[in-house]
Amino acid sequence: MRISTSWIFQQGVNAMLDQQTSLAKTQQQLATGQRILNPSDDPSASTRVLELDQLIDTTKQYQRNSNYAETRLKLEETVLSDVGDVLQRIRELAVRANNDTLSAGDRNAIAKEVRTNLDALLQLSNSKDATGEYLFAGNRVATEPFSDNGSGSYSYDGDQGVRNLQIGPTRQVSVGDAGDNVFMKVDDGAGGISSMFAAVYDFAVDLEANAPSTTTLTRLDSAIDEVLNTRASVGARLNTIDSQRNMNDAFDLLLQENRSTLEDLDYAEAVSRFQRQMLALQASQQSFVKIEGLSLFNYL
Repeated sequence: MRISTSWIFQQGVNAMLDQQTSLAKTQQQLATGQRILNPSDDPSASTRVLELDQLIDTTKQYQRNSNYAETRLKLEETVLSDVGDVLQRIRELAVRANNDTLSAGDRNAIAKEVRTNLDALLQLSNSKDATGEYLFAGNRVATEPFSDNGSGSYSYDGDQGVRNLQIGPTRQVSVGDAGDNVFMKVDDGAGGISSMFAAVYDFAVDLEANAPSTTTLTRLDSAIDEVLNTRASVGARLNTIDSQRNMNDAFDLLLQENRSTLEDLDYAEAVSRFQRQMLALQASQQSFVKIEGLSLFNYL
């Protein structure tokens, strides 16, 4: 079989081009630090990397949800702590007001401080978070939850909804508490339910009439208990967030390690391969030069 000179030349060129392509790919791998430059390099690993990327993104979203939930719950805990302090001060005034040695003027002076604290309670119950959403309005976060309708009548304009955020694959956490449960369900001392605002308002009215009620302490203790119970619930949720966040961090690290195993380049192997490919290319180039000189016309 005859082999033409042009065919020999073309084979030599093709061999050099193949070597250059392989060398260029290895060089790009070394530059990027990635073993897989295109999905076709390793279809199975590429598919797994995409799956891992999705899991990593989802885990990061869980962490963002955790951070938001923690911020909001810590703010709620601070507000509830302030509410508890105000109620405790009002209770101290209630104990003092029951002293038989006090005059009507003394009780009227106490009533003024009670009304000031009542205003503070209403303001705290209508607290907002950093985004301007009301903390205790349930899902109606744009609606001011509590209002004074006059004559000791207080209303709740939020709803009973509680927003939940996903902080893990199988775990959610509520990021607030409906204000109706916190502020509007206080034992009225007679087997009924009233708001903590009404309890404080009635206390002030009784003082102004110089007739402190024996049920005031019961109502105030019930209000304080509601606040403490809610704070305990908030604390438990904060602990849950902290625990889940640590689990998310550990899972994210594992995902990153698996992704690295699939995608990252083995530099020692790549450098060795690069050197072999350089030698092969040089040998191909040298052989091409020698073959190029093999022609009968050189001897005529």
